[in-house]
Amino acid sequence: MNTITKRGRIVGALMATAFFGAAAFVMLSASSAVADDPPRRSGPPPMVFDEFPNNCARCHKQDGRGGPAYGGFAADLRATELEHEGLVFIITEGIRRRGMPEFKSTMSKREISGISDYIINKIKGVYFDADGNQITPEEWAALEEAKKKAAAEQ
Repeated sequence: MNTITKRGRIVGALMATAFFGAAAFVMLSASSAVADDPPRRSGPPPMVFDEFPNNCARCHKQDGRGGPAYGGFAADLRATELEHEGLVFIITEGIRRRGMPEFKSTMSKREISGISDYIINKIKGVYFDADGNQITPEEWAALEEAKKKAAAEQ
C-alpha cells in the first residue's frame, strides 16, 4: 500500500508539473505572438476619399502638389519625406507659423490616420505630366526645369 501511495504521489507531481509547464508555455508563446503582431485598428476604415477632398485638397490640391493657398504656401505632399507617424503628428497638431492648421479639434484619430495612409499610398512619390499620365519623379523634375527655362526665355 505504501508503494502505491508513493507512486501516486510521484505520478501526481509529474502530471502537475507537466500541466503547469504547458500552461506557462502557452502563456509565453501567446504574449510573444501578440508582441510581434502590428497593432490593429478597430472599427471600419475612415472615409478618406471624402476627407481628403473636403479638408486637405483645399490647400494641397487634389493631386497633393500644394502651392499657394489660403494661409500661405501648402507643402507638396508628393515629395514629402514624412512617414505615417510624422504625417499624423503634423495633421493633428498643425504648424501654425507655416499656415497648416491643426485638425485634432475637427477630425477623429481614425480619420487623421486614414488621411496619412492615403497620402502615403496614393500621393507620395506619384507625379503626372500635362496629359495626366503617371511619370517618375525624375521625369517630373525634368519637366519642371524645362518650364522654368521656357519662362526665363520669355
